[in-house]
Amino acid sequence: VFSGFVLAYSAWGGLALLFAGALALSILPLRARVPAAGPAVWIAFLVLCSAGTAGFLVGFGAFDDPELEHDAEATLHDAGTENATVLVTGTVRNVGDGPADAASIRITLADGADGTLGSDTVALDDVGAGAERQFFARFGPDRALSEFETLDVEVTVEG
Repeated sequence: VFSGFVLAYSAWGGLALLFAGALALSILPLRARVPAAGPAVWIAFLVLCSAGTAGFLVGFGAFDDPELEHDAEATLHDAGTENATVLVTGTVRNVGDGPADAASIRITLADGADGTLGSDTVALDDVGAGAERQFFARFGPDRALSEFETLDVEVTVEG
């Protein structure tokens, strides 16, 4: 489907530019016969050139953007002890049609009273279109992590 999309828009752009070139060659003979046709031909020429350029840009991916989706889960280990730790594991998927040079994953742990227990940022390099990358973070050991209840994960594209 993707290559058909590229082919269709590229062919559309090429045909539009071909017709624009044919119109450009016909401007002088048309103006000699019908002087009022000159501006209309110029407008048609500019429209075809714009449509052709747009076809090439869309067809060859000038507007491709990464779109990252994620899921994550956290597990609390050794709750109630001095060695309480929280392990966060997750997956980032690029479901967009363009690559992400880097992704930043901001992980925040909170207790039941909306107090922040800890936060960390994980960086992933080169998340290509259709790629899936895993990440993890470890918090602790700290007795305060025994109060862990909620996990917040924010993923942003860094280029």
